[in-house]
Formats: sequence, C-alpha cells, structure tokens
Amino acid sequence: MKNHPKGYTLIEVIVATAIFTTMVLLAGMAINQGLQQYRSLMEKGLDFWDYARIIWIEKSFNSTTDYYVQTRSDGWFPYFRGSGDGVSYVSLAPFAGELPVVVWLRKEKDQQGRLSLTYYELPVYTKTFDEIEKDYLYGRYREGQGVRMLEDADSIALSYYGYDSARRRYAWFDYFEGSRMKRLPALVRISYRQGDSSGNMIFNLYVNSLMKTNYNATYQALQ
Repeated sequence: MKNHPKGYTLIEVIVATAIFTTMVLLAGMAINQGLQQYRSLMEKGLDFWDYARIIWIEKSFNSTTDYYVQTRSDGWFPYFRGSGDGVSYVSLAPFAGELPVVVWLRKEKDQQGRLSLTYYELPVYTKTFDEIEKDYLYGRYREGQGVRMLEDADSIALSYYGYDSARRRYAWFDYFEGSRMKRLPALVRISYRQGDSSGNMIFNLYVNSLMKTNYNATYQALQ
C-alpha cells in the first residue's frame, strides 16, 4: 500500500502565518525602538556637549589665580579685566596643555548680527601687564585655542560681584579692573537671551588672596 504525501492543513497554515506575522511585528518594533534609542543618544550627546562646555568654563573660572602684574601708575595688582563685552584673567586650568594661561572670553558678532561668546587662551609664562595687553590689542589672543561657549544669541552681557573698598560692601559691577580694585571679584555672571529663552550663568572665583596687597607698600619703602 503506497503512502501519498499529505498537504498542509488549514490550521498549520494559520499557525505559520501567525508566527511569521508576529516575527515581522517584533522586528519592526525592534527597529523602531533602536531608532528611538539612537535619536535619544544623539540628543543626549548634543546636550552633553553643551553641559560639558559649562562644566569646563566653570572649572576655568574656579581655577583663576591672583597673577600679580605691575604698572607704573597703579603699582602691583592681580590681573583681571572685566567689562560687559568680555573678561580676561589668568587660570590654572587650561583647555589645552598644562601651563597656566591668560584667558579671554569675548563677545563677538557675525555678519548676520548674531552674538557668540568665545573662549581663547594663550600660555601666560611670565608675561607683564603690557605684554598681555599687546596680545589683546594686536589680536594675538586669537592664535590660541578657541571654543565657542554660547552661539546664536540675541544679547550677551557680563557683570561682576566683588568688594567695593570705597563703600566697604559687596556689589555688582559692569566693569571690574584688578588695577583699580586690587583684588579679584567673587562672582562672574553671564546673562544671555536666545529667542524666547533667557538665562544667567554664575561662576565662582575661589582664589582671592590679599597676601600680596603689601607688594606696593614693600616696594615703595625700598625705593
């Protein structure tokens, strides 16, 4: 007696179709989930870079040192020059390399009128006040490492919180010069507006030694 090959039953076809459909659905869900995870990682990566820049510039401000310079008219003072358009100081936490650097954080405008805040640095070595000033006046500071901290802003302004010797109290200043104050500010505030959003970033300067303020009295007595 011969055995004839049997065909697939209707139930087997239905089961196979259901399994195949389930596998296709699971594969599609896995692909969509993978794409969502990829987009999430991309967004987190972009947010991380923005966050990392803030952390890094905070480290730069926190590592500001009282690098004393001298001019004939002002005597000895810690180098610091701050205005509404930018700030310059000496930091022990460079972006590139290991040497202490002079930092210039400058507000700049592009051809479309959009503002950015860009960080520049050059090794300070043993530069005098006049040498640091020439680096800025002649644009040599742009030859150093540069990183944009804020981009596409409508407005950017810097201000400084420090001790007012004349009034004997702390206050906010639009300008803060080490040559006049004879000390560093306690805080630096960066205010900005980008479209409908605005914000403030406030950074601490932990080093504010007054031990060197006797330089002028000492050297004047020796002269």
